[in-house]
Amino acid sequence: MAGRRYDVTLFGATGFAGRQAARYLSEHATPGLLWAVAGRNRAKLELLQAETHASGLVVADADDPATLDELAAGTRVLASTAGPFAHRGGPVVEACVRQRTDYADITGETAWVRGLVDRHHAAAAAAGIRLVPFCGFDSVPSDLGTLLVASFIRDRWGQDTRRVSASFALRGGWSGGTLATLLHSAETGELEVGRDVLLLNPPEHASDAERARSVDRDAVEWDPVRRVWLAPFAMARVNTRVVRRSNALLAAAGRGYGPEFAYEEAGEHRTRAAAAATRLGLKILERALAWEPSRALIRRLGPAPGEGPPETAREHGAVRLRLVGEAASGRLVRATLAASGDPGSRVTVMCLCQAALALAMQRDALPRSPAGGVLTPATGLGLLLLDRLEAAGLQIEIGPLVRA
Repeated sequence: MAGRRYDVTLFGATGFAGRQAARYLSEHATPGLLWAVAGRNRAKLELLQAETHASGLVVADADDPATLDELAAGTRVLASTAGPFAHRGGPVVEACVRQRTDYADITGETAWVRGLVDRHHAAAAAAGIRLVPFCGFDSVPSDLGTLLVASFIRDRWGQDTRRVSASFALRGGWSGGTLATLLHSAETGELEVGRDVLLLNPPEHASDAERARSVDRDAVEWDPVRRVWLAPFAMARVNTRVVRRSNALLAAAGRGYGPEFAYEEAGEHRTRAAAAATRLGLKILERALAWEPSRALIRRLGPAPGEGPPETAREHGAVRLRLVGEAASGRLVRATLAASGDPGSRVTVMCLCQAALALAMQRDALPRSPAGGVLTPATGLGLLLLDRLEAAGLQIEIGPLVRA
């Protein structure tokens, strides 16, 4: 990738998440980094370039393969915020594979990524191209938090990890892009495809035993370790699939978490009533998304694409992820990852931009195996990304947990 004009190019830069990502890069880019904003509308790109002092701009359209080839050929890393990815993202990834360009995005669309795996994983792996979806709030904290716990257990005690239980506490809002993606996934049947608990696993890591260990939470229960009520979590159906793919890819490289590894994820609530209300609300939403008239109502009442939480809400948002890991011997580890800012915007933008910077500036320090393919944050970027995020403001704690 030597001789490329830009180190990082941000595609979808004039959308809600894209504008925030451009501003983040303008404030956090390493001196000397050459980065560009890209999208369909030259006038909007020129305004954004003037505001952020990006090194350049590239006009490209997801419906015009020639412009996408030019876009991908001119940069070392293409970071995309242009969703719904199932609608717009496929040709962008194809251009990256043709031009041997590393790629990261903020998708949470597991069915779409399953298609990427089927079409591009083998070719990208052979060419050493890192295609890393899920580099936003879905699923960087879950994926890297689990990697951190499993690494601690192996480094400290020399043991496999039997189980990781993760739970989120959030304060934040929805963006129009996220809502549009959810509605698109419901309309195309991709939400139904996403029910497969091993959707992203390679066939050799989709055994009956693996499937039996991989169950989506449906119950409300008290957790005596974290001392909170746990309920189903809206994004668990994305994050769990990503974590399981990470373990499968690492196992193929001889560095899996353990032969009996299981991962589950939940949302935290202070009261049983709040947990039960969340569970009921998610079931109502699922039913509503299955019916076109209710989808039309959601579309009319919710934020439009390009819109998102107001600045005050983005500032006052927060996320905390707590993980409890169990070693093969039964010893426990507790880890916490916490960040300020709205999870779907501020935290997502920080994760994506730091992922892109790691690919562009520290590629030689990234995990060597697997060295290419349709990867995950844990396999494509590893603990190096977690180090970058900690330096950028993510709070991380980890240590042994002594049973009371």
